[in-house]
Amino acid sequence: MEELILIQDIYKVYKMDSVETVALNGVSLNVNKGDFKAIMGPSGSGKSTLMHIIGCLDRPSSGKVLWEGKDVSTLSDDELAMIRNRRIGFVFQSFYLLPRYTALQNVELPLIYRGLTAKERREKARRLLELVGLEDRIDHRPTQLSGGQQQRVAVARALAVDPLILLADEPTGNLDSKSSHEIMDLISNLHNQGLSIVLVTHEYDIAGYANEIVKMADGKIIDIEKKSKG
Repeated sequence: MEELILIQDIYKVYKMDSVETVALNGVSLNVNKGDFKAIMGPSGSGKSTLMHIIGCLDRPSSGKVLWEGKDVSTLSDDELAMIRNRRIGFVFQSFYLLPRYTALQNVELPLIYRGLTAKERREKARRLLELVGLEDRIDHRPTQLSGGQQQRVAVARALAVDPLILLADEPTGNLDSKSSHEIMDLISNLHNQGLSIVLVTHEYDIAGYANEIVKMADGKIIDIEKKSKG
């Protein structure tokens, strides 16, 4: 399969005064196009730090990160921003929707700087909200939506940039069980349509949707469980 991201022996050390905390301790991982990986582990295991490095939101203290064959350490801030804005769709535990904007307007936001006309932005946002099953909620503001519906808007917004990969950091963390599995069914369907996905979770039933479970503890990968689906 075509390699999308390669992580080689990365360390991430946070320093506060004279205290050093090792968040990642020699982690190596590859993400191919079409993968669906779940990174799981207890709080403090390093899974979110790894997600931030995969998503070019943070840089490792040492080691190498290759994004489509390019060494991330050689890229400028503008080039990193281009990867984040054109290659990656982000979904977080907190939905980060703008409360004054409707669902449609929230999904339109990433498209404002893409050169699309207002009409094109609206049409694309409407299609994406239909894709996530919210065609009857496009004019609702976040406070008028359930948690599961808000996360669906967040997923639609992440898809607006036509990403190569969806990075989801605890996307069900603020949801009840029913809404959690509805969101995971949606994410699984997106994978079945060809989208690459890396998911961070501490819940095994959520990780079970992935084809590969990367288990972390104390800043290290301790096991990789590959699953045969279907």
